[in-house]
Amino acid sequence: MTQSRPSVIVYTDGACSGNPGKGAWAYRLEWPDGKVDEVAGASAQTTNNREELKAVREALKAVHGRIGAGDWKIVIRTDSLGVINWLTRRWKRNKNLDLFSELDSLVDARVVFEHVRGHSGNAGNERVDSLAVAATLALRS
Repeated sequence: MTQSRPSVIVYTDGACSGNPGKGAWAYRLEWPDGKVDEVAGASAQTTNNREELKAVREALKAVHGRIGAGDWKIVIRTDSLGVINWLTRRWKRNKNLDLFSELDSLVDARVVFEHVRGHSGNAGNERVDSLAVAATLALRS
């Protein structure tokens, strides 16, 4: 019998109040042992696409910190088609170029992207959306 690889489910989202404007990113990691990690961060002047990319970067850094080079499947669920298409190189990269070299080093053969519809009741996606929005609102004007 073949043992399947462990999987971590990663939800990511970015939010922005004004574009550009105050914004934030958030991720949720759902580990096979039932543990959940959630983190959010904010920037005073940013764009929605930048925060979407930062969410994936920060999530992958956290995943790599826990599993290292282990034989895991990393499933990233995002409502951003831009993130998926830029990181799989289906779309040309014109902006946020400073983020891509680190992202490219983190997106390896273990990473699978799945698109989820935003604001459609997906619990993981709704959670990271609320974390990102709350982090954006927490910034002082």
